Amino acid sequence: MPSDLTVTLAGIIIVVAVLGYWFGRSGEAAGRLNWRFREFLDGLPRRSEKAIDAYLREAEKEQRQPEAAFELAAYFRASGDWRRALQIHESLAARADLVAEARARAGLEIGDDYRCAGMLDRAGEAYARTAGYAPLRLKALRRRLGVCEQLQDWEQALRVAAQLAREAPEDGSRLRCHYLCQLAEERAQAGDSKQARKLWKQAAKESPSCPRPAVDRALLGGDSFGRGLAAAASHPEFAELILGRSGEKAGGSPETIERGLSMLLDGNPGLRPRLATALLMAPGLLCRSSAECLFGALREAHPAYAGTYAAGPPEAFASQSLNELRDEWRKTAGGMPRWRCADCGHEDETHAWRCMECGAWETARLISPFSA
Repeated sequence: MPSDLTVTLAGIIIVVAVLGYWFGRSGEAAGRLNWRFREFLDGLPRRSEKAIDAYLREAEKEQRQPEAAFELAAYFRASGDWRRALQIHESLAARADLVAEARARAGLEIGDDYRCAGMLDRAGEAYARTAGYAPLRLKALRRRLGVCEQLQDWEQALRVAAQLAREAPEDGSRLRCHYLCQLAEERAQAGDSKQARKLWKQAAKESPSCPRPAVDRALLGGDSFGRGLAAAASHPEFAELILGRSGEKAGGSPETIERGLSMLLDGNPGLRPRLATALLMAPGLLCRSSAECLFGALREAHPAYAGTYAAGPPEAFASQSLNELRDEWRKTAGGMPRWRCADCGHEDETHAWRCMECGAWETARLISPFSA
């Protein structure tokens, strides 16, 4: 008859074996679907619709592992099959057993699916629903703002940005400033300068550090040539942009341009290289003072050009010579001044507060032949 010690040891071994089997099965279940996903993914191009449906049914059985379904949906969307991705995400969102975080993530993905399909209204609705889940609210609000920006629905964007401001005050206020300026720009272009000025004033209060309200007013607000020059002195980082537009407001009078620029440079000599760049971008600024700035910039940065174009006195520099310089610059010396997005590198000849490529705000930086 076995001793008590033997019975005890046998019992311990049996218990350990059972626990080991149970934990082993748990680990296998946890990784089983991801393993099948990788195997399935390798042969996916050769799979039929029935095979895909069978896999999805199998994925739904794995209640503890929605990650593989997210991975499969991402594969479909990257392949351009947003409908299949949407089907998977909607199936996930409808599962009663799914934890709140996974369900909210599925909501975000549904919005991305609709956005990929160009159904921006539905995408916005999906993001709005997801914003109810606090841990993902910030992501949902940002993506919803992206939809508003694509639709150019600035009124709606203002309301969403107000919600964002409660989560990220600085970002929300900055975006509201831009949206108000977008509305002001529309009003200015429609000829309602009074309402435009009111919106610019409101935008400046929303984000006092944002330069856009003052710069846009100088560009679009119908202010005098003198006010434009004052704005260029106050915002030197946008001086080229403001000076170019201010030249148009001078009515093409060389005397008015000369007098204004001369006074500006007397008080702000650091603007000389910026005026040289502005002259390349806006030939209407040509006068003795601007030509003098151009000659100085050429001698410092591009001596070879200075020997050809800065040989005579500034007052003798004619429009024909300026046009020849501009044409030659387009072919050599890195091209004409242009704006480059600091985030994605997209370049454009015209300035925009929002990058048309990546959607980032305030990332345009001027690339000038006279940059340090």
